[in-house]
Amino acid sequence: MSNCRSGTGGHAGAHVQDVFLSAIDAYMDWESGEPEPTVDFVTRPIPISRACGIVWNCSDILPSGAVDALDQCGIELNRRTYAAAARALSAAIKEQHVRHETWEAYFPPGDQRLRAG
Repeated sequence: MSNCRSGTGGHAGAHVQDVFLSAIDAYMDWESGEPEPTVDFVTRPIPISRACGIVWNCSDILPSGAVDALDQCGIELNRRTYAAAARALSAAIKEQHVRHETWEAYFPPGDQRLRAG
């Protein structure tokens, strides 16, 4: 079992890592203005933003191919861990939603971040 959700970091199982790596691939293929892509997790699809959450505190080292893929998308990492990549990809996903006005799908109804300044 993965202990990455505990908030203290740790190791993620291979199946969890694979879901996040699939999310990176899906982000790379995401066309402007299209709905947020999903990836399969256990028995159901989840948005790629949720895939970031499952490795949010994971201190495992990200494979170099994934680091290169994120770099190709203009996403720079401050560390080469799943956690750092999750945070950077999550920020890029939010930016994509705001840029294409699809943010309602990302933020739950009533989220205070949607309030006008």
